[in-house]
Amino acid sequence: MPPLAVLSSLLVAGLFVLLADAPPLQALGHLVSAGFGCQGPGRCAILTTLQFATPLILTGLSATVAFRAGVFSVGQAGQMVLGAAAATWLGSRLSLSPVVHAAVALAGAVVAGAGWGWIPGALKMGLGINEVIVTLVMNHLAVLLVGLVRLWRVSESARLAPLARGTKLNPGILLALLAAAAVYVYLFRLTPGYEQRMAGQAPLFAKFGGVRERRAVILGMAISGGLAGLAGGVEVLGVHYRFITVFSGGGGFDGVAVALLGQTHPLGATLASVLLAGVRLGALNGLQLKSRVPRELGGAMIAMMVLFVSSERLYRGLIKRVWRLMARPGESRKIWFL
Repeated sequence: MPPLAVLSSLLVAGLFVLLADAPPLQALGHLVSAGFGCQGPGRCAILTTLQFATPLILTGLSATVAFRAGVFSVGQAGQMVLGAAAATWLGSRLSLSPVVHAAVALAGAVVAGAGWGWIPGALKMGLGINEVIVTLVMNHLAVLLVGLVRLWRVSESARLAPLARGTKLNPGILLALLAAAAVYVYLFRLTPGYEQRMAGQAPLFAKFGGVRERRAVILGMAISGGLAGLAGGVEVLGVHYRFITVFSGGGGFDGVAVALLGQTHPLGATLASVLLAGVRLGALNGLQLKSRVPRELGGAMIAMMVLFVSSERLYRGLIKRVWRLMARPGESRKIWFL
């Protein structure tokens, strides 16, 4: 489904490019070159794309873990804010050696995000409160709470050094890839992950199988919050060096979009994050600057990808009808799409 969704969104985007009086193939070339190309040292767009993809991977993993627990969490933005605030506070107030200082600040970001993610899970399982409403409200509460704390610039010892000159790509990308591998092992190779998936996908089966649904869901929400908090910490320590509430990637509902496009799988979420980051960068530096096409088309492409992925039932229905037609060539060639 994701490859079909990407292809469909590109076809629709081509129509919009035509309406803007620009050649579609040339615009696509500019988009790919500006988002995924590399023309030498200091001009490697793929490195900037990976920087933008880092928080997307972590928030996408956060949404994936929550969805696998049967919880539709949209609280990644608030968890990122608290994680960023905790990393900023620890990164500016403590005096430690460089590696230890960064590790402590990132650990604080994970704990802050996990605690903020634990709350909606506990409210859902304990009081039956809808998690969508709780996580939406808590996004705003996180910003208000952080506004009560005075946060300074991050000390040099707590910063994540760039991996390449001229970019802000930092070791956070390695942490994001390790997190993706850890989430895969947790969900598909460990007993707690199996219990969480059963609690989310087949609650009745989990109940009769002896799975403690309450514990599994709350643990999943805490892990989800911790991943989003880590995303905020990486953005602060590796990109901005100060507290912010608007991130280069991963804010808002981007994590939900990544999880949906990646079919709620860690590998899919990782690939979808790189794709979305590249489309955004390519829309800014390629479509707008070179093809004179509004950069908002990049956001429209991402929205269409999610829309087409959500239309899985339509795709499968069309494929089945075409397959039946090919399997019975002697019958009528009519295809009823609706």
